[in-house]
Amino acid sequence: DAWDGYRKNRARVFDHLSDNGISNTVVLAGDSHANWVSDLARPNDTSYNELTGDGAFGVEFGGTAVTSGSSFGTNISPANADVMSRVFVANNAELQWSEGSFRGFFTLTIDPQTLNATFYGMNDISNANLDHLVTANFVVKAGENKLARPVAGGAVVAGITKAALNTPSNTSATST
Repeated sequence: DAWDGYRKNRARVFDHLSDNGISNTVVLAGDSHANWVSDLARPNDTSYNELTGDGAFGVEFGGTAVTSGSSFGTNISPANADVMSRVFVANNAELQWSEGSFRGFFTLTIDPQTLNATFYGMNDISNANLDHLVTANFVVKAGENKLARPVAGGAVVAGITKAALNTPSNTSATST
C-alpha cells in the first residue's frame, strides 16, 4: 500500500527521523507495479522545494514487479504510461520520477560518499532472460538528504521526471 493508507504511521516515522536528527535516510519500497523516485518531505511542507530538493529529509525508491502487470494497466505502452506519469509527477511535489510501463527491478550501489540507484526495465518478460535496458539512474550524495540535481542526470530512458514537466516533450527516449 502507498503511504496514503498509513498517514499516522508515516507521521510517526517522519517525526522519529526529525526528532532524533536522523539523516541520510533512504526508504525502499516495492511491488507497487510501477517505478518511482521521491524526495522525502512532509505533506504540504512549505519548507520543501521540489525543484532544488531543499527541505527534504531523505529519499524513497519504489520498484515495480518483474513479471506482474503494471498498476497503470497491463501491457501499457511507454507513451501511454508517460501520460499517466506526467499527471502523478505534476500533482505530487516530492515525486521526482514516475515510470509505469516496464517490468523490472532496481539496484543500489552505496559507498561512504554516494548512493547510486539504477532502474532496469525488462524488454521481454515471457521467459527468464537478461534482455533489459537501464531506464534511469539516480544519485544521492551523503548528508544531502535529497536526490542530486539535475534529477537522473537530467535525462531518463523511460518515464517522466519533474524537470520534464516544463518541456514541450519529455526527456524520455521511449515517448513519441
